[in-house]
Amino acid sequence: MRKRVMTVVAAAALAAGAAASTAPSASASATGTAPAAAAAASHPGPSVNRDVRRVPATTAAANVIYSSGCSGTTLPIDCTITEPVVTQRETTYPFSFLPGDHVTVTAGGCVQTGGHGLTWKRYVDPASDGDLYHGLITVPGATGDLARLVNVVGRPYVVGGRGGSLKLGYEDDGYSDNGYTAHDNGTGNQCLNSVNAFVRIVVS
Repeated sequence: MRKRVMTVVAAAALAAGAAASTAPSASASATGTAPAAAAAASHPGPSVNRDVRRVPATTAAANVIYSSGCSGTTLPIDCTITEPVVTQRETTYPFSFLPGDHVTVTAGGCVQTGGHGLTWKRYVDPASDGDLYHGLITVPGATGDLARLVNVVGRPYVVGGRGGSLKLGYEDDGYSDNGYTAHDNGTGNQCLNSVNAFVRIVVS
């Protein structure tokens, strides 16, 4: 009888050992998933959706003309802003840049700077006394703050940091008589057959 009991116990122990050797343990299972989780964390998916509206439905800068491309929601975005504000040093526009955006800027045209005689000046590279009348721009995370357009146009930029809103400005010692009325050929005929000032921004 005692021999039979010992045989049964031994058989039970062998069966338990076999089950333990074939069944995956909880710790082994967790260890197996850890490398996959670490790999996923080290290769995160895109954190910024660039296919978004860059200009809200209601724009803030009064009398500024936005091309239809400004309201595009998929890249590339080709936005032209015509008659930017030139009656103050700086204006923030409701056009946003996102981190990683590739940006190029072109600009041109002329601005009424007020005064007597022929007073229109080129917006980007004005020919004038006093080193004034330059158009200015800030592409946050890319250019300097209110950099002169003449130093920005035609150069490729990549937006860093958090991005942000476009700023355009104008350099003058008096703003009350600036604008886009009473077109003339400009100081030294620099605005002969010219158009009103514009800034074109391409985001890709």
